[in-house]
Amino acid sequence: MKKTKIVFLTSTASGYGGENALFDAIRKLPTEFEPIVVVPEQGPLLDALNNQGTRTRVIPFAVLHRMYFHPLRIFLYLGFALASFFRLRSLFKSLRPQIIHTNNLLVLPGAFAARVLGIPHVWHIREIIEGYHIHPFLWKVWRWIVLTFSTKVICISTAVQQQFGHSDKTIVIHDGVDTSVFRPKRSASKQDARRKRSLVIGTVGRVEHRRKGQDIFIEAARVALKTRKDLRFVIVGHEREEFGERERELHQMVERYGLTDKIEFRGFVPREKMVDVMNELDVLVLCSKQPEGLGLVLLEAMACGKPVIAPAEGGPLDIIENGSNGILIPARDPERLAEAILYLADHPDQRKKLGKSGRKRVESAFRIEDTASKLASLYLESLEIA
Repeated sequence: MKKTKIVFLTSTASGYGGENALFDAIRKLPTEFEPIVVVPEQGPLLDALNNQGTRTRVIPFAVLHRMYFHPLRIFLYLGFALASFFRLRSLFKSLRPQIIHTNNLLVLPGAFAARVLGIPHVWHIREIIEGYHIHPFLWKVWRWIVLTFSTKVICISTAVQQQFGHSDKTIVIHDGVDTSVFRPKRSASKQDARRKRSLVIGTVGRVEHRRKGQDIFIEAARVALKTRKDLRFVIVGHEREEFGERERELHQMVERYGLTDKIEFRGFVPREKMVDVMNELDVLVLCSKQPEGLGLVLLEAMACGKPVIAPAEGGPLDIIENGSNGILIPARDPERLAEAILYLADHPDQRKKLGKSGRKRVESAFRIEDTASKLASLYLESLEIA
């Protein structure tokens, strides 16, 4: 049987949330689909895809980073975007896919190339634009482009979908987790001994442009450690080179507070080892400074039976029922975060209850198999519309 060929465009191969979600969904797609993933750079995602036998291509194309949000730099982007359009159009003509799937709001040229070639285009929106400080007029134009140049628009949460009004092109398909991989595991004996002496609180996310709020995490750690000395904090993630000195600033902040023996910087953790990190933690914290589209790390931690704390805004509202399967707190508030950490530290029974409920929540509503099945149905619907 002839397979339906789908070209996926994603903005980076860095191996974080949106890319990991794409990788997992592709692994679970029915065999009637043939995925080809196109990335603009080398990176962990590319290695993972190649190892599982998925076809990949590395072709530089324009990604609308923050650096272009400037009256003069936007012209640099437009020039790069035009070149990217011709480059991708040539690639699509060569590969002859039935569907183009853009995995990021920040990648525009693929949608234009798909339209010119008459190929159905699916746009996967993972971002909430509120935190990007985009001028309202620019967002209005941007939103029009997304809706006009897409057959279907996938939104990873209700909050993401709300940005597009009442368009019948949008659909919510949550990211999912492979619950056979992300599951509770017994810690190694060496870790067991360490955990008896301390409670481990962690945050996971790229260290970039202050967006993920690692400074809020450090500030909350400083406050919490005044009350509980047996807490240990772990920051997982590294920095993209173009954002410069962020990691150094965070290290200096920890040193200034005298917490170098209490806060550990773990750096980048490969996808295949992330389940071990989640099982090492006692509590997972999401402390982003801008609303998250969903929060894949929350789902991964919950699947491992870990209690989670997250801001009461954006995508986490689709995942967490406060006090039932996690804790929601006001965003950008280190004092309230410290209170939530101390509450869970002082109530081991509540940690256990939230962890079990979180696992059940993921199993019932956020399985990667369900995500892949919904994507497959959407692809078939897009072909019928075209």
